[in-house]
Amino acid sequence: MTGHEIRNAACVPTATSVRDEPSLGDFEQSAFGLSADSINEGSFTMIPCASLLQIAQGVILATKTCDDKAAGLLEWITSHGGPLKFRVPMPEQTGLDIANVNSAMTFRDWQLTIDSKLSEQEDLRQLARLALSIALIRENCLQTNAAPQNATVLATVWRLIHGALTSPLLTQPLFSAFRSAQGFIAVPLCSLLKDGKIDALFRLHVWLPDGQRGNPDLAIHSHQPFAQSWILAGEAKDRSYSVNPTDDPDLATHAEYALAWSDGKNPEKTYRTIQTYSIVERTARLVRATPADYVVHTRDMTYTIPAAQYHSTEVQPDTLHATLFFFDSRRGFEKDARVLGPKNAESFTQLRDPGGMTPGLLANKVDMGRRWEDFMQQGNWHAQQAELELALRAHHSALNLCGSLDFPNATRYRHLVLGELGNTNRGFGRYEQAKDLLEEALSEMGPNQHRVEFSGELGVVYRHMNRLADAKRAFQLQYNTAKQLKYERASCRAIGNLGMVNYQLYKENNDETLLDLAIKQLTERVESARRTKAALSSEKADHHTKARQMNYAVTREVIGLSRLSLCYSARGNQEDSIAAAQDSLRIARTLKDCTVIAFSSFFYGRALLANGQHGKAMDQFNLPTACPPAIALCKEPSEEHLKYLRELLEAGVDLDVIDSSGYSTLDYAVFSGDEATQQVVLACLKRKLGSDADGRISRRLTNSKLKRGYRELFQEKLRPVLLSAADANEALPKLRRVYADSLAANQENRRMFDRLKVISYSEFLTYGKLPHSSNGLAQYFQPKPRRDREQHARDFVIFISYTRINKDPSARTPDDAKNTQYHRMLRAIEQFLALHPSVDRNYLNIWLDHTCVDQDDPQRGVSALPMIIAQCDAVISLIDDRYYNRAWCSLEAVMVQTLKESYGLHLWYEHVCLDEDMGKENSKSFLREGPMALKLSSIAEKELSFEEDRPKLLFLERQSQLLG
Repeated sequence: MTGHEIRNAACVPTATSVRDEPSLGDFEQSAFGLSADSINEGSFTMIPCASLLQIAQGVILATKTCDDKAAGLLEWITSHGGPLKFRVPMPEQTGLDIANVNSAMTFRDWQLTIDSKLSEQEDLRQLARLALSIALIRENCLQTNAAPQNATVLATVWRLIHGALTSPLLTQPLFSAFRSAQGFIAVPLCSLLKDGKIDALFRLHVWLPDGQRGNPDLAIHSHQPFAQSWILAGEAKDRSYSVNPTDDPDLATHAEYALAWSDGKNPEKTYRTIQTYSIVERTARLVRATPADYVVHTRDMTYTIPAAQYHSTEVQPDTLHATLFFFDSRRGFEKDARVLGPKNAESFTQLRDPGGMTPGLLANKVDMGRRWEDFMQQGNWHAQQAELELALRAHHSALNLCGSLDFPNATRYRHLVLGELGNTNRGFGRYEQAKDLLEEALSEMGPNQHRVEFSGELGVVYRHMNRLADAKRAFQLQYNTAKQLKYERASCRAIGNLGMVNYQLYKENNDETLLDLAIKQLTERVESARRTKAALSSEKADHHTKARQMNYAVTREVIGLSRLSLCYSARGNQEDSIAAAQDSLRIARTLKDCTVIAFSSFFYGRALLANGQHGKAMDQFNLPTACPPAIALCKEPSEEHLKYLRELLEAGVDLDVIDSSGYSTLDYAVFSGDEATQQVVLACLKRKLGSDADGRISRRLTNSKLKRGYRELFQEKLRPVLLSAADANEALPKLRRVYADSLAANQENRRMFDRLKVISYSEFLTYGKLPHSSNGLAQYFQPKPRRDREQHARDFVIFISYTRINKDPSARTPDDAKNTQYHRMLRAIEQFLALHPSVDRNYLNIWLDHTCVDQDDPQRGVSALPMIIAQCDAVISLIDDRYYNRAWCSLEAVMVQTLKESYGLHLWYEHVCLDEDMGKENSKSFLREGPMALKLSSIAEKELSFEEDRPKLLFLERQSQLLG
């Protein structure tokens, strides 16, 4: 073989998932001996001044920066390049040349210097930040021997690049975009050329979901320099090829084409950073290209392509995909890198016009895509851990992003979120909502793999709703479509679901032929899953993709075996029933899905029970796990699961169990709204609690309904408002309207949660002491009518958090006889108004518990506390040496801390008093920002005046986690 043949036969693209390598500790550390954590964060990566200068020159060339700005940037870097800030080992510890070290700074020091010294020169600041981001990723490549970037480093790099491309303060456009022959839009970020060839080149590559994927006849191509790419968003398949020359036209699959570029003049073979068009022309060389391995690249992965290696990149036409692309001639360069094309064509020209897409718009679309992926990954991870409430929260955040006008192909991504929300709602037993969501997701979805998956999920929902005929039709359609698409993953699931429907139909009419068919179909599922597992074991795909697909196949095998156990038991074959269920549980324990494990445990116990092994069966039913079997059955209520739940009750199983999220069987029964399931759980509670059952059960039922109310009100009503609003001026007035309307529309929630009550500041100021709720000064919040000259004023609500200083526990006021807390509140509010002159005191309202919560019947007001704080513009904490040790104060601090960190809409201040007598008029005091970094310990450890309030606070503490 020739050298060219050997190179293309032996070299394949390599890919590594950053998420599969959470630490760079396994790779060679930098020459500076930094810790893995330091490299992970990137903050302490050393950036030599010479390196930053070189990258800056490439940035100047890529952006066509004018001479004055270019000279200013290079001069500034030279003048600020040292000395070293000693946040890394001293030179004598590293063996490095001291002169080299003294001309370097850490990435963090460079960034701080750039942001402080260039704050008034936005163009230079963004150019310097862009150069720094590229220097960081380049130095990490050098220092880690081309190991993958840490995901945090990549996020840091992207933040700087995104900021440079989208800064609204630039005095002129600095960046350009062009359409590549491969279909993506490229934004040059740094171009270093040497002797007319590429030395180093960085570009942002974005494949938009616009159907434009380049000329498929020219998809197979190579690059002159060694290339490395980091996946910013989306998914793509990169395939390598073995390419061999041939003189036989019949054996040849392609001809080689030579590439030239033009910047508006005649095309040349030397690379042009800014291009108007490119042209490929057929050479006399015929080749035979044979597909080799492929790798699916997803978010945060990196892969490399040797110089002149032939490959192709496949991106679905309706999806977004973005990469940060690096040509690095230091790691390889081949002058004759070609494109493969048709044997009989002559030439092809690609115009570089991006079709009106600007670099700023591209960057924003990529950023939205990254955020969408973050939320979806969080939601799917929580769903896998059976943390369904957190899954709903993350998926609703993803859904909210799809409402943005700039979101790329929002319809497709919205449908994907709706499908996941349907899955999660099914997990909660909310079948009507799940059905509506899945039907909406499928309504405009074309024939693809997602449609097949969601059709199957809809069939499962129909089955749980006992609509067996609808379920069977849905599963049959899923199976047929999956077979047509050669999508074994979906056909595996569909055939198993068909088997389960036929089993249920057999139970209804006792038709043995249906039982035989069910066993056959479920056996096919298990065999299909095992074939998939075997194929994956030998497949040369990336680890991340293989792990995901293997997890899916194992799950399908586990469920198929459990269902087979049911069928064998129905036939009276207890030995095979036990064997299948035991095998299912053994395999399930290799998964992280606690719900799947719970069902496997239940079916194994059921098989043992049917065989007379009561003790061993009870061991399975009562197994202490993250999700006990009784919980799993209550999560997804159906006639089938209700029957199983009754079997557990009759066997003497304690249904009063808690899962890892702190929710009980009763909670899940209430969440689903299934009355029959509630009654079975309540019957178990009555048996367990005995004579004292009624009162305790009533309290438990109320708590479960409260939890459901929190989810419905905050997750589904209030949180979308917080996520979608541009600022507090828009968010908080809308939040108050939505909360009031939601309570008005739901009688049960209205009985459990109080509306927002406030006292106007003017009345609070003149009252002279803390008003008691019975005084009637607190009123339900209503926007105050505006006079013409006050059209821009808005209603403002301050939440006052304070400690009880009255030593008499029976006193009707938390304040002392001198009204110390009241006077301190007035000073704090006046100091707040001085800090925020835009807040109009005529439209200022105050919320404090003593006034706004009914002190004779506080339950509704206390229950509403998390949602009340969310509706307040600001929280002022009157801190003293006891404040953060008090349970109520700590709870309120945690709530506003979570809100402020998550949405950036709320204000939080501590009021600090320097005098012991905090109530005197001239005492020294001031406001300071609330401590966002403060980590507060659990409420269980905090002080309480009334210990009977502890369960109530612990409950609210758990609910406050949903605020984020």
